[in-house]
Amino acid sequence: MRFGVKPETVIAAAADIADRDGWDQLTLANVAGALGIRTPSLYNHVEGLADLRQRLAAYAITLLRDRLHDAAIGRSGKEALVEVGRSYVQYVRQHPGLYEAVNRVASPKPEAFEQASDDVLKLFVRLMQPLGVAPEEAVHAVRGLRSMVHGFASLEAAGGFQMKEDLMESLAKSISYYIDGLYANFN
Repeated sequence: MRFGVKPETVIAAAADIADRDGWDQLTLANVAGALGIRTPSLYNHVEGLADLRQRLAAYAITLLRDRLHDAAIGRSGKEALVEVGRSYVQYVRQHPGLYEAVNRVASPKPEAFEQASDDVLKLFVRLMQPLGVAPEEAVHAVRGLRSMVHGFASLEAAGGFQMKEDLMESLAKSISYYIDGLYANFN
């Protein structure tokens, strides 16, 4: 095994490849090449490509969770949800391969993935509480918001927004309209 190759080094190389070249280019051979080692040496750290992808998905959702939590700090209500939405879209811009890992994680999902994913859900539910969203409706409201932000990020990545208006302003307004509708519905 080459000196300096640690499990976190393998994940970092995999993340770079996924973000730079795309999810489909994430292979053991490509990761080994990026690390300057032979492919069989990777088996000291991962059980194979499926395991590498699962570990990468857990890393990716943890990174997303941390970014969303950071965006919410010191904010509440609509302001917090708009900033979290912006952070989400910026994450997709900066880490398209990692975002794909989050969305393509295989079942059963790694425990670390499940925990970080649950943390993201709890963050959104907590941020929606001041809007008066009933607890039994919170998951539905979060799914709606996530669908909107995911769709926005996906359309942007595909070049779907060609008008000159500022994209972040459009996103902020879209989230605000959604939040205003939730507030009106639950109050």
